[in-house]
Amino acid sequence: MSHSKAEAQIPLVDLTDIRLLARARVGDGAAFELIVRRHNRALFRAAMGVLDDEGRAQEAVQEAYFSAFKHMDNYQGRASLKTWLTRIVVNQAISIKRRQRPEISLDEKVTFLHAPQLEWDQTVTYMADKHTPEMAASTQEIKRLLEAAIRRLPETYRSVFMLRAVEGMSVIDSAFCLGLSEAVVKKRLSRARDMLRKDLVQQAESQASDTFEFAGRRCDAVTSHVMAELMRWRIIKSD
Repeated sequence: MSHSKAEAQIPLVDLTDIRLLARARVGDGAAFELIVRRHNRALFRAAMGVLDDEGRAQEAVQEAYFSAFKHMDNYQGRASLKTWLTRIVVNQAISIKRRQRPEISLDEKVTFLHAPQLEWDQTVTYMADKHTPEMAASTQEIKRLLEAAIRRLPETYRSVFMLRAVEGMSVIDSAFCLGLSEAVVKKRLSRARDMLRKDLVQQAESQASDTFEFAGRRCDAVTSHVMAELMRWRIIKSD
């Protein structure tokens, strides 16, 4: 069996990015679609690191795909496809920002959060596994607080944090995508973490009075148990 025939029998979702790109280069629509779906989240996060505006970030992602797919032959494989696409979307985001704010500076082109490989959705999923309405609500609130805190970071720090901590990119790849030195990436990530810790502590203290609420099913269960025991002990008289 030839190599091409053997590969044709492999499910599309199991193909590497390089194999998908090879198919895309000959016009395979399904390959294009899978590349987009596979990298949408990473590119959106990278764009948000620069723009902090969901609508404009989405625009940057779309423009990045258009640019990349029009110039597929420029990809030489020296970096992963994800890294190559991320650099393109960062540049697109910078272009969008420059169009709306021409005075942008050159520098702007570019845990509890201790782990650089933090996977955002894994954190939320782990916490949501408790399967209680209270935990689900708490999980969403934690995610909201984290996202809001990241949005408040200055762009130079937010863009690095989004690639390193949220998306889990290496220092080398992050530096490549942002056009920075590795030393600057490390310094800005450290500063971003410090700023986030301070911000989140302040947020936690401001909402401390609302924590450890006892409501929902836990409250109902305890109330029902106590009432049943009081009835059994005849402390509460039945009608």
